[in-house]
Amino acid sequence: MTKTENIQNSFEESISVEKPFMVFRIPGRGVELADFNGQTLFLLKPWKGEIFSFESSSSGEKPSLPQETSKADYAKSFKKYKEAFLSGGLQKAILSSVIREDKPQNFDPIGFFFRLCETYPSAFTYLLYHPKRGTWCGATPEVLLEGKREQFATVALAGTQSVVPSQNYEWGEKEKEEQELVSQHVRAILENVGVKELKESEPYTIQAADVVHLKTDFRFKHNGKVESLLNQLHPTPAVAGLPVSRAIELIDSIEKHDRSLYTGYFGILTENETHVFVNLRCMQIGNQELALYVGGGITERSEMEAEWEETRLKAKTLLNLLKS
Repeated sequence: MTKTENIQNSFEESISVEKPFMVFRIPGRGVELADFNGQTLFLLKPWKGEIFSFESSSSGEKPSLPQETSKADYAKSFKKYKEAFLSGGLQKAILSSVIREDKPQNFDPIGFFFRLCETYPSAFTYLLYHPKRGTWCGATPEVLLEGKREQFATVALAGTQSVVPSQNYEWGEKEKEEQELVSQHVRAILENVGVKELKESEPYTIQAADVVHLKTDFRFKHNGKVESLLNQLHPTPAVAGLPVSRAIELIDSIEKHDRSLYTGYFGILTENETHVFVNLRCMQIGNQELALYVGGGITERSEMEAEWEETRLKAKTLLNLLKS
């Protein structure tokens, strides 16, 4: 039996008996099938709520897909976001939306996962099933925390453009401002928790699938508990906004769908290494349809049409593979 056949059989069996399943690929490594009884701790944190267990348990009620976000509904939410900036104090807030797609005929989740791995080698790619959360698949570019022993790294990520052949990218003041806000937030957290030997890169452009972003790297030493540091770093401004607490209040009051695992985090912890990623560029797999989750940062300078188009652009990470 090949490795692919073994993964396929494990996936099908897990769903039939409602037992958690996860196959993943960390950038630079091979495909790995999660062993929930081994020495590796698997973390799965939804947008809201506590980290939950991969212990085998039946869900009772089956998870369902959220409703699609219409452009009219998005425009109404965008208007409320802009009004929130008038009161002052809010610098940025993430507005997310849902795109529903018919599941392609003979859609194969395992095959799609391997296509994601091949197409996006620099992303953390995964396929997971959990009785209480359903089946999810994605390719995310955003590291929340990586490291070996006491040497760690995290990033600040913001701004989005389409990939162009010339690879000459000009960033506007809105994107530069948004990136600096995120960097300031990460910098403050790391300084407050007392990390040592903090080193910060200059912002630079990286490609993530069909788009590019501005990125700043942070490297440091930390000898405290990893879980505590994760709680400080999440939710990031890239998935919530700034100030984080006010942005979350705005999101909770306006967004109509449950983000569920979107903009949460997941990853692995062992005695010697940490690999934890923010769950972006993802979709939930239903019986007949797929739900893609996308979002973007809204600031005082944002324009509705541009932000709407940015979410469509981000969705192409998955849509292009579904339709190819």
